[in-house]
Amino acid sequence: MPTRKDSLTKKDLEDFKTEMIHQFHIISENLIDQIKLLAEGHSGIIQRLDRVDSRLDQMERENERQHLETRALVKLSFSELDKRLSTVESQLKELQEWRKQVETRPQL
Repeated sequence: MPTRKDSLTKKDLEDFKTEMIHQFHIISENLIDQIKLLAEGHSGIIQRLDRVDSRLDQMERENERQHLETRALVKLSFSELDKRLSTVESQLKELQEWRKQVETRPQL
């Protein structure tokens, strides 16, 4: 038969229950605080990623504009070169015809 020293009373059980609930509240409050810190950190990361994404979009648009500008300049350069080459070819053809005429003239 248990002695008074070994047995738990209803008050002991109530005190134990109260202490367990108190400890649970302390742990849950700490956990809630940790979750709030995590959420704040997550929010900060999302904001930074949004800024980086915005900056990347801006850089992409600038890169596309410069690419189109470069293509236009290259196209213009090739157009100018084509005109110059056509002129040189035309002049060469005229010179060749003139040379043939000179070569076919009777020699004096």
